[in-house]
Amino acid sequence: MADPGGDGRYRSWLEMLIDGASLAELESHRALRLSSAGSGQTAEIEAEARRAIHLHALLAERKRHAAELTVLNDLARQLTALRHPNEVLDEVAAQTRRLLGVDVAFIMLADDQGLLRIELVSGSLGSALRGIELLPGVGLGGRVLYDGQPYWSEDYVADPELRHDPDTDAAAGKERIGGILGVPLRMGTGTIGVLVAADRRPRKFSEHEVALLVSLAAHAAVAIHNAELFDQCHRAAEKLQRSNESVRRTVGLHERLTNIVLVGGGLTEVVDAIGEVLSADVLFLDADATVISTNGPTSALAGNVRDLRALASGFSDPGDRRTHTGQAAGTCWASTPIVIAEDLAGCLIALRGQPFDDDGTRFLEAGATVVGLALASDRAVAEAERRAQGEFVTALLGGHTDDTTLRRRATAAGMNLGKVRCVVVLDPGHGDAAAATATAVRLAHDAGGWSANYNGHAVALLPSAALGDVRDRLRSLTADGAVTGGIASTGGTADEVREAYRKASDCTALLTALGRAGTCAVADEVGVYQSLFARSGREELKRFIDTTIGALLSYDCAHQTELTRTLEAYLSRASRHTATAQALHIHANTLYQRLAKIGEILGGTWKDPDFAIEVQFALRLHRLSTALDHPPGRPS
Repeated sequence: MADPGGDGRYRSWLEMLIDGASLAELESHRALRLSSAGSGQTAEIEAEARRAIHLHALLAERKRHAAELTVLNDLARQLTALRHPNEVLDEVAAQTRRLLGVDVAFIMLADDQGLLRIELVSGSLGSALRGIELLPGVGLGGRVLYDGQPYWSEDYVADPELRHDPDTDAAAGKERIGGILGVPLRMGTGTIGVLVAADRRPRKFSEHEVALLVSLAAHAAVAIHNAELFDQCHRAAEKLQRSNESVRRTVGLHERLTNIVLVGGGLTEVVDAIGEVLSADVLFLDADATVISTNGPTSALAGNVRDLRALASGFSDPGDRRTHTGQAAGTCWASTPIVIAEDLAGCLIALRGQPFDDDGTRFLEAGATVVGLALASDRAVAEAERRAQGEFVTALLGGHTDDTTLRRRATAAGMNLGKVRCVVVLDPGHGDAAAATATAVRLAHDAGGWSANYNGHAVALLPSAALGDVRDRLRSLTADGAVTGGIASTGGTADEVREAYRKASDCTALLTALGRAGTCAVADEVGVYQSLFARSGREELKRFIDTTIGALLSYDCAHQTELTRTLEAYLSRASRHTATAQALHIHANTLYQRLAKIGEILGGTWKDPDFAIEVQFALRLHRLSTALDHPPGRPS
């Protein structure tokens, strides 16, 4: 066993790790080496053993992460192939137990009134849990549904933070539920249910386990929603199939179109197939009545119909969900709306020389259903990505998450933090926050970056280091002055991105304070103000303001007067009494009385030119500092 050179001994440890040795095998090898070691080799062997055990732990951790990612990827693929809601629920519950190593997993779905019902239980001892219903805020599931945030309890029945329900607690007691974790199943802006993992013993859940179940829930929500859509389509198809041969043809078309979507086909392929069956020119119009897709080059028939919007079902009357037919400019047409979650998403218009019978309208309606399914799936995926990016940006900019967790969340959100070279902060002020969000999304899309909302701002993380180009593009997107934008450069580390966010955020606040709301600028372009109001200089700035006009500010605060505002108006109008009185909407005598009082507080030298300049500068700095500390439209 001796190896004076040392290399052979270390290789033996490495070879054991490569061969997949267990921790017990490593400990056994350590004991064997120590038993045959000389008096001077014990410390060296112990050091080698510690290194090997540490490497074994790192390898085990990486294998675990790899296994979790593999399970999530496999689950995503499996879920997309499942069409029945019960199959999806079964698979999600089974994978929840497998991923988190829990005894029980169950899925609660919310109805239109917000009532939660346990639809499926995996690993239960009996049927006590199935069918239990909870109001929002009641129990762990009700709390997660109400708050929209994950929640875990080390011991469910004994948790005083939860609103308990006797029937639910009784069922939990029969199942011997101890530690429990619930995460929301989100779809769009709402929560459709709760995914729950539980053990039959008290258990604390780590941040990693919470994040893992949140990732699983994101896939599950999309799959459940899609399965419900598939199920709805399937039930509609079955109902039609029971009628006659024309209905069976409609089902055939529906299945054909659905298969196109399932194999990754786009709207163009769907529209082509509809046009082939109808022997018609088919156009898909979005919610703005813009033609998105047609089954070929620009249709001559479409050219004959000048106002396609007039034919689009639901555009003139949002509540109209019927299929309409008619004739215009010698062309027969049929139009059916595309509806997703009660919202008009667009319409399909078919044009041909012959009128459309019932079969033709059924075919068009089947096509509209599948187009709606494809659009809903695209929206769900985009929403899941946007939510994951938003959660990552919140964790990143909040500064309370360690780098390892940040890297894992970035990967899960499809983001590469190391590529970020520019941070853009958009502040809607008192305007529409949706405008800022839409601008950030467009900016990120154009530059190949990412966007999210954080702390009342819309934030874009971009890979572009050309700040001038980013500023010019932002100006073109915000020409209406709806939002104020700040831009700052950054490196690719978490601390650098946070610092860039701070600079860009301060830039937007400065622009607003300077009366330039609705514009955008690079942080360095705000000139001396960026340095003047930097956090490191705030104390010196405060001392200058207090020394110069502090007494006046204190008097106004104590007596609820407006002497500070009066003095600023007076100096900004070159000490002209008439102009100042008009600007303040006060009588000239009132102005003279206020100026006299100001002289008493600041001393008789305040009108001297040199001191007046300092006073005016202090007044402006005070106004800007107040605006920066309390910016409009941002949470306090």
